[in-house]
Amino acid sequence: MLEAALIVLALSSMSSLGLELIPAQLDSIRKTALTGLGVCLLNLITLPILAFLLCRMFELSPAISLGIFLCACSGGGASAGLFILKAKGAPATGAVLLSLLNFTSLFSAPILITLYGGNSLSEIGQTFSVLPKLLSIGLVFFGLPLGLGIWTRRTNEPLSLRILPILVRISNVSLAFSILYLGIKYGKEILEFGILIWVVLFLLIGVSFTSGIYLFREKTDDRRSIGIVSGIRNLSLALLLAQEQSGDPKVLITILLYGFIMYLVAFPASLFWRRWKNVTL
Repeated sequence: MLEAALIVLALSSMSSLGLELIPAQLDSIRKTALTGLGVCLLNLITLPILAFLLCRMFELSPAISLGIFLCACSGGGASAGLFILKAKGAPATGAVLLSLLNFTSLFSAPILITLYGGNSLSEIGQTFSVLPKLLSIGLVFFGLPLGLGIWTRRTNEPLSLRILPILVRISNVSLAFSILYLGIKYGKEILEFGILIWVVLFLLIGVSFTSGIYLFREKTDDRRSIGIVSGIRNLSLALLLAQEQSGDPKVLITILLYGFIMYLVAFPASLFWRRWKNVTL
């Protein structure tokens, strides 16, 4: 049930983001090149290092630390499209950054996990064995719905404007179901993890969502997109890598707990960006 809800969320979220894009926005995508480099460094280097340091500082168990690190390495979550729209971010910037992070994470995450496990880079081939599967998932659940949304907006704008609110409602329902399911299904395990894990997760997720404020000086709508894109992680990538790296169910539950808190934080984070239209920090 959870997998189905997350699939629907990814498809509807990315399709909605594509439907929101207009030709004028697409023409301005090239200006995000330097911003994209900074966002990649933040998401694929800085956040994993921060996750590693926080887990060491709070002396979390190896399984829980691995789960948190996997989430920190996995940028470009497709459900960010929904929150970009909620936060009134720049759709074009969000689409470019999501695409960039989603693709780059497929290569950077296995390398980081290999180094995290203390293995040599010569052993990275085993980790990359899941790359074809990851590329297929990224294409089906990320690239295709985004591209279909863009194509529909360009070829039939009246139809796209009618479909968009329906897809947003579907995304909202799927998200609400996912949060509720996670809370009910894994409530006992979540409570047993202890307060220190919650502290680490809230610190890490809080930093990722507020990165657009403190680390970038773009236009406000671009900064909204940066914050949302950095805050929403690619849980599918993290779960697949966890299955390859470890058979410990606690690693998988840690990733699901990360997703649970991530979505809980995403609501107020997107409302913050939407309300405070002129952030000048």
